[in-house]
Amino acid sequence: MTESARRGRPPRITRADIAVAVLDVGFADLTFAAVRERLGVGETTLYRHAPDRDELVRIGLERALSEFTWPELGGAWQEMLRAYGHAAWDALAAHPGSATEVARGVVPAAMAELFTGVGEALVRAGFTAAHAVLAGDLVFDLATDNRRGVEHLDALVPAAGPGRENIGQHWSAGAGASPTEALELLAQVQAAIVSDPAQWFAAKLDVVLAGIAVSIGPEG
Repeated sequence: MTESARRGRPPRITRADIAVAVLDVGFADLTFAAVRERLGVGETTLYRHAPDRDELVRIGLERALSEFTWPELGGAWQEMLRAYGHAAWDALAAHPGSATEVARGVVPAAMAELFTGVGEALVRAGFTAAHAVLAGDLVFDLATDNRRGVEHLDALVPAAGPGRENIGQHWSAGAGASPTEALELLAQVQAAIVSDPAQWFAAKLDVVLAGIAVSIGPEG
């Protein structure tokens, strides 16, 4: 047997090829058929690298996260966590449908490494390990959940919800005989529904960071 025969035929595709195809197709429209068509390969070839759709998602997310420029892990912990919260939101916003996938629990190794890095930085800032995990989880969960909500409200994923306009109409339905306080609250709800999602997330994140500082932040 020749050396080339022992090595076998070179693979027709690589994980990098699959990652590019996944991001080109987009998480919201991701199917095996769409990726195969993009790559020009058969089922068996693709299954060799990705046995199910979740693995396609992980491969795509790995590349998306690795290509994103993340903030430095240092400085005041509040500003570091704020920067990472906004960065996570932006990274998910760059790939519609990705937040919905992450919310399902499809987590690539790059995301776990990112979370660990933030946790280690919080420990260096004076957090206990348990509180570092809790603080990081609060911020990353907030970013993921907020982006997932945007994806559904703005119909960026299949089978999305009723949308911002319909939700606004639903909230308005029972406002006729409400007292003044309820009408004021309703006005704020309507404003929140149509507000800039990034600004609404920023407002939520500020509240979460203030709560972390008071409840589990380093003493002093």
